[in-house]
Amino acid sequence: MAKYPIGLLEEELKNKVAADWFAAFDTTRIIGKVDFCVAIPATELALYEAENALWAEAKAGVRKDIHESFVQLILTIGRARTFDTERPPLFLGAFDAEKIAFLPFLMFLMLECLN
Repeated sequence: MAKYPIGLLEEELKNKVAADWFAAFDTTRIIGKVDFCVAIPATELALYEAENALWAEAKAGVRKDIHESFVQLILTIGRARTFDTERPPLFLGAFDAEKIAFLPFLMFLMLECLN
């Protein structure tokens, strides 16, 4: 059963997921063509920028195979080589109106090394 209405537009779904699950984090950053970014806010005294906690692919409705969303995210990141210009996140994720899944970013780096 979907947590959010299946007819939600993708942008509205991202806003609701941000408010419901990541309210303590910065979800306003736009990084390349990555759909959704969650960053750990840097404090005013920090000497570094905000750390990316999650880059995710969002899909409106209910997708039957969340693996396809992960593949799309990995291809998006790999094609743009987003990790060359941005600090890579701790996790990659994919979500729709019904489910959300996470993978450590380290797995993506291992896949890149195999190519």
